[in-house]
Formats: sequence, C-alpha cells, structure tokens
Amino acid sequence: MMINSKTKTKGQTSAIELVLIIPVIVAAIIVFILLVPNYSYTAGSEVNTYQLNAMAQSLLEYIITNPGNPPNWGLNASHLSSFGLAMPNQPYHLDPFKVMALEYWDFANGYLPNNLVNKCSTSQIAKEAKDQVGKGFADYLNQHGINNLTISGYWLLLPVINKSQLLNYTEVKQLLGLNRSKYDIYDFMLVIQPVLNITAKLNGTTLYVNVTSNGEPVSNASVSIQGLIADENGDDLENAYTNSLSTKCTVIMQNPLILKCNATTTTDSNGIAAIPLPVSFDSDNTYFILITASIGGIQDYAYYQYPSQTTPLLLVGIIPNGANYNSIIFVDPHVVEDCLYNSGLLANPGQSALGLRIVAVYRSLYGYTFESLNFTLNPGKGAGSYPVSCTSLAQSQSNQYSTCYWNLPDTPTLLIIDVVRNSQGQQVPLAQLIVVPYGLYPNYLLGDKPIIFGKSVKNAPVGVARALVYIGDSAYYITLYLYYGGNVFGPMG
Repeated sequence: MMINSKTKTKGQTSAIELVLIIPVIVAAIIVFILLVPNYSYTAGSEVNTYQLNAMAQSLLEYIITNPGNPPNWGLNASHLSSFGLAMPNQPYHLDPFKVMALEYWDFANGYLPNNLVNKCSTSQIAKEAKDQVGKGFADYLNQHGINNLTISGYWLLLPVINKSQLLNYTEVKQLLGLNRSKYDIYDFMLVIQPVLNITAKLNGTTLYVNVTSNGEPVSNASVSIQGLIADENGDDLENAYTNSLSTKCTVIMQNPLILKCNATTTTDSNGIAAIPLPVSFDSDNTYFILITASIGGIQDYAYYQYPSQTTPLLLVGIIPNGANYNSIIFVDPHVVEDCLYNSGLLANPGQSALGLRIVAVYRSLYGYTFESLNFTLNPGKGAGSYPVSCTSLAQSQSNQYSTCYWNLPDTPTLLIIDVVRNSQGQQVPLAQLIVVPYGLYPNYLLGDKPIIFGKSVKNAPVGVARALVYIGDSAYYITLYLYYGGNVFGPMG
C-alpha cells in the first residue's frame, strides 16, 4: 500500500510539473520563431555589406583604370560597348570629355548648378521676339538633340540634351555586368567632387583666398594666381604693372589693354592666403583670376571674377556638334530675351548691347595662345539667328547674325572670351570676360556641385568604395555607392 501510495503521489507531481513546463517551452518556441527572421536578416545584411564593399571596390577600380570602348567615347557615346572613365593608358586619370558626358547626364536628370539663373526650352526660344529672332537658334539646338538650355551665374549656356542621345544608365549597368538575374539586382551611383575647395573674396586691393578640404582649413597650401585684368578705356592700368608689389603684371594686349598678373604665396593656419592686387578698378575694368591651390601633390583650381556682372553682355556655351567634336556657341542675349526677362535680368531689350565685338582668347594646358576673331554679333539679324561659323563671320564682317559657333579641338582647353560692346549709352558693361573650361574644372560648370551619375536605392544594403583620381592636373574624390536591390531569400521562396 505504501509503495502504491508513493507511486501515485510521484505521478501527480510529474503531471503538475508538465503542466507548468509545457507553456514555458511553447512560449520559448514562439519567441524563437519570432526572433529568427530578425536574426537571419541582420546576419545576412552584415554578410551582404561586406560583400558589397568588396564588389564596389573592384567595380570602381575597373571604372577608373579602363578607358572603355571606343577609347574616346566621351566625344560620342552612341556606340559605347564598354564603360570606363580613364584616359587611354593612364589609369586613375579621368578623361575630361567622358566626365563632360556625365555632366550632360546630370543636366538632363535634374542635377543643375547651384548658381543657376534660369532654364528655357527650345520651344520658348523659338517664340521669342516678334521678328522670330530665336527660331533659327532653336532649330539649331533641336538638330543636335538639345531641347532645353540652362543659364548659369557665369553666363554659360548649359545644354540639356535629349536623353536618347545621352549615356544610358541601364545600358551602363549591363556593360558593368550588373543585374545578371532576377535575384541579382544592383544599382550604383558615382559621385565626383574636388579634394580641395577654393573660394576667394576681394577686400580693397587684396584678394583673400580660402582653401578647405571636407570643411576643414588647409594650412601651408601653396596658392598662386594667374590673372587677366582688362581695362577697356585704358585709363586705369597703364602704370599698374610697374608697382613694386609681390604680384607682378605685364602688358599682353594694348587695345583693349589687358594685363597678365602672377603671384604665389601660402595659406595661414586658417587656410587663408592674402594676395595684393595692383589697383582697385572702376566700371570699365574686369578681373579674371585663375587660382591654383596645392599641397602634398594634391591640386585644384578656382575661378574668380570681379566685378560680378548681373547683366549679360554675351552668352556662351559648349554643345555636341558632330560625331567627334564639340562647338562653342556665341549668343547675343536678345536671342533668349524672354528667358532672361522672366528671370528678372532684362527689363527690356534696350538693356542688352546693340552689337558685340568679340575677341576669343584660349589657354591650353601648356600656355596661353591668343586668337583674335574680331567679329560682331547684331541682335535680330540673319535667317532667324541660325548660327553660322564664327570664322566665316569674322572674315565676311557682314554682321548679319546674332549667333555663331566655333568648332573646338579634341584636347582640353580653357577658353577666355573677351567681349566689347559696339554701341554707346546701353545700361550694360563696356566689356566682359567669360571663362569656359572646355573639359577642365568640371565642378566650375556645376557651381561646385558634385558630379553625379547613377541611381540610389533607399533603405537597400549598400557597399561604398572611394578613390583619388585626377582630371587634368586637378585632384578629385570619386565615390561609388553599390546598392543591392534583390531579395537575398528569393531563391528560398
């Protein structure tokens, strides 16, 4: 009886324990089931990020060390069969014209300059003025696949090219071997920005240059200037170049009087360099100053103009004009009168000059070369302003056109356009210098905005790779963001 009694008591105790333990086990299983997906996703993300970083580094290395095919596709991207940004046989040196192709993609996809003044369509240009002055110019733009123009604060016309003629992002992804299956989906974004940021400000007769990198001042950087100073009337600068200043100037042109000035110094602990200039100027003078800053083999440029001109005397721009070359266009402001009027820059046509005399000065990578085209643009003249060759216009001196074009070489140059008004009494500057970096200093065209090509994906796993590259002799950071947009558990259902 006692044995049976003990056995019965033990059985009852085990049953009670099971009743208490089973709910705990079930609860633990439920919690485990709930936690497993989160654990798996976290672990998967960590692995993916590691793999994506390695893949991004490999992909970026390929892009910046290979020229692509054809090797000069930057002048014509329509037959691109392999994507790379490097100069042929020059890894880590990006081809300036391939970078320009990225800029055109920027403009078409809404990455417009910080200093944008206005944007106008070719249809708007074609309707401008009662005498259809803009119709021929609009036809010319449409012929080259350009349906919009933006106007930057430096009076540069930036073409917004028809997307069908641009780099195709989807095709570039395929050329890079991305998106190989429905479970293997990637997007990428390239960002190019200068290593050094250079700004300048004139205070009296001293130019203060500020050099930073990632927002931090750069001390002991070498800063030099190459300046062109134009005195249209020739009454202010005749003796300036003889001044005993650290900035040395020499006369390079007499009519109009143009000085070439040079100076070199270093930045202080705040990243600032002070450079004295010959004299302060009145309304008929213009500074063009190209600033170079360098430290430890890293170099970049900036442009400074004083005084800033709030009313354009001339508009210029670079557009694709054939299979293997580009052209610079010279446009009288009357041609885009409504576009400028809508931006509040021209209250009436009388605020633009009635005739412009243009001397084109350009600088190669290896020195200055001066070429006087000496032609005149007149508003509202010549076949609805359909552009003709500027060289032909200079030779004929017919003065019957308000736009013209000049074909450019296939090497990077810095174009400096000197413009003088022919008419008197207009409320515009007597002269103007416009700088056009053809293939050089791409951040200048974008108002120091980074160059962006590609697509980002929100909340997707991302790998990042960064490298130091050169465009010309300027140093840039290029960053590749590689996004994984597929479902890592897709094959498992």
